[in-house]
Amino acid sequence: MWVGCTIYRGVVQAKLEKGQWLGIVGSGGGLGHLGIQFAKAFGLKVIGVDARDEGLALSKETGADVVVDARTEKEEVVKEIMKATGGEGCHATVNVSDAPIAAGLACAVTRLHGRMIQIAQPTEVSVPFNELIFRDVRIEGSLICSRQQAQDMLNMVAEHNITVKTNVFRGLKQIPDLVELAHSGRMSGKGIVIVDEEAIEREKELGIRMV
Repeated sequence: MWVGCTIYRGVVQAKLEKGQWLGIVGSGGGLGHLGIQFAKAFGLKVIGVDARDEGLALSKETGADVVVDARTEKEEVVKEIMKATGGEGCHATVNVSDAPIAAGLACAVTRLHGRMIQIAQPTEVSVPFNELIFRDVRIEGSLICSRQQAQDMLNMVAEHNITVKTNVFRGLKQIPDLVELAHSGRMSGKGIVIVDEEAIEREKELGIRMV
């Protein structure tokens, strides 16, 4: 649930109105693909940016209006997003990628006086000065939502059938396999470890959808 709380607050903190553009850098990861679904439920148009085949595919699958491959040159990414948004850029962006250039890229695709929400937690966040000074992009940090926002999130999940793409590992012995997949860059969605299979089966019998 905390993953949903984290990205939900980021989307809310963008303070956009229906029909406006939200960019999500790292859109095909555990946080990003949920962010796409929340943004669409709010009536926003979404541009997903990812640097992995798996992430790009999941971004499309979960409803991004435009998907951009970040492995191309930064200038090409910016050009493609500017074209999609009528030459102005995203009204706001949410960055959930730890890549060194991700925060700067998120700012670069945000329009003049726009807002960039930083959720990813790399050791350092680096943004070229021209994005802050010349273009007046506002950077805000975000961690987790309030209790009321958590309830609103759960209501939205139920109403819009928002789902999590999971990579399931069974038992603590498979944790190294999960870590290896996460570090490989091939993970699509969120990794989870099931410790108690019997508990999962009991919850399924009660009609609770887990994975």
